[in-house]
Amino acid sequence: MPKRTAFPLVCAALCALAPCACKPMQDARIAVTGQIRGKGVDVGSRVGGRVAEVTAREGDAVRAGDVLLRLEDSDAAALVRAAEADLARTEAMAAKLDRGATEEQLRQAESAAKAAEERLRLLENGARAEEKRAAQAAVDAAASADATASADFGRITTLHARGAVSKSDFDRARTAADAAAAQLRIAREKLDALVTGARDEEIGMARADRDRAAAALDEVRRGPRDEDKAAAGAARDAAAAALERARVNLGEMTVTAPSPGVVESLDLRPGDLVKPGAVARIVDPEDLEVTVYAGAALLGGLRVGQKIPLTADAHGAERFEGEVTRIASEGEYTPRNLQTEEERVQQVFAVKLRLHSHGGKLRAGMTVTAHMPDPPEK
Repeated sequence: MPKRTAFPLVCAALCALAPCACKPMQDARIAVTGQIRGKGVDVGSRVGGRVAEVTAREGDAVRAGDVLLRLEDSDAAALVRAAEADLARTEAMAAKLDRGATEEQLRQAESAAKAAEERLRLLENGARAEEKRAAQAAVDAAASADATASADFGRITTLHARGAVSKSDFDRARTAADAAAAQLRIAREKLDALVTGARDEEIGMARADRDRAAAALDEVRRGPRDEDKAAAGAARDAAAAALERARVNLGEMTVTAPSPGVVESLDLRPGDLVKPGAVARIVDPEDLEVTVYAGAALLGGLRVGQKIPLTADAHGAERFEGEVTRIASEGEYTPRNLQTEEERVQQVFAVKLRLHSHGGKLRAGMTVTAHMPDPPEK
């Protein structure tokens, strides 16, 4: 009989304890999974070209500024040199206009104008009497020298035929005779020009030369105009901008890492042609993130900055930590990591976690489980 009495009491006790045993623990967690993604940056060239050198490989650790590859830059370098020369030319022109004419330039312009005016006067008025007399005297002297040289050459020729003088003496006499004849011809032509006077076309050309020299002198005296200075300054600025563009273009021939990380993708060889755009991807192995999807009921227990425990399939029960960086403001019905039809019909919200202090054990592509806190009790 006592045994009969005890059994109902045990059953009653178990029934009383049943609700407590079935109630979740305060630290119970709901597990959701996601795949780790590395935060990276795509790098490349805005101009493209032919690969000259590849200095990094996939998997290499790089620092900010490390060269990943170089494109052939001979054409780009030539454009820089041409732009530098153009800038130097325009700068010199602008500086010259800013300074105005120097004293030496003014003297040269005055001298040129005076010479052009004098030449025109001589052509229009003819030679003066003393100039004609001097020219006639020059003709007389040249004729006398020609006669003497001709006589000497005749005598030397006779002696050379007899073998009385050397070949070198004969050659010298002939050269002297030819030179004397040439001097006489020049003197006569000059005298004829003075006596005859200038032709109309010569006077017209001299008058045009005089006008050009006078205009040049006026321009030097007046100095550069404001519009000329402005045009020269604009040309200089345009050349400076062109040089800057050429230098930027040359810099695009070298692709460097913008930040430290690991080369995730870079599949090029020397000789390859690449288009403008990304040619490599750099990821930071320490800066990882995972996106998981939580039901609307869990959102009340989540906030940005909250720490969430994580486990990874590759590391068993070892715990890692993720920080909530973003909670989606709009729900989804078909997130990528939901697998069953029952799950797909539930509205969920994307929750992005940044992974901390993983000591290099976590890598992009790994699957992790986020243990989400229970929603607060209502």
